[in-house]
Amino acid sequence: MPAGDVRPRRPLLVRGPRLPGRHGWLYFAGRSNERLRIDGENFAAAPVEAILAGHPDVRSVAVYAVPDDPVGDRVMAAVELRAGAEFDPRGFDAFLTAQDDLGTKWPPSFVLVTEELPKLSSMKIDKTRLRRAAWHGRRVFWRPAKGAPLRPLDDADRARLAHLLP
Repeated sequence: MPAGDVRPRRPLLVRGPRLPGRHGWLYFAGRSNERLRIDGENFAAAPVEAILAGHPDVRSVAVYAVPDDPVGDRVMAAVELRAGAEFDPRGFDAFLTAQDDLGTKWPPSFVLVTEELPKLSSMKIDKTRLRRAAWHGRRVFWRPAKGAPLRPLDDADRARLAHLLP
């Protein structure tokens, strides 16, 4: 465009879900299950999912936040294992420790092991349903404190965590 020419004004093209906001601002709606806020750190679920998907026994994975009092949220992963594989919490922890690109707040505090991850009609993993169910699944492992090893979640643990869910 030559100097002095005025660039024509075009309306801003915004893609994706949105809601009209106050004072001319646009506020995007949805996809809240794709972002996590742990101990004041914001990060996307996708990089964590990519790392966990690299585990040799994992067929499919979903990462999402579940509520926790002291830190606001904790990372939870739902894993669908390959045929014939068994979940080994020590082996999973060893795999996580070996990942140089795994952020310090990214290791899952809860791991749900399932036969099949719930899917939407679009065949995407239904993270809303997973988040709502939280640790109520049959085979859940958890890390009671940062740095602690994963262990099976028992009824006493579930009772201790019950106040966090609506």
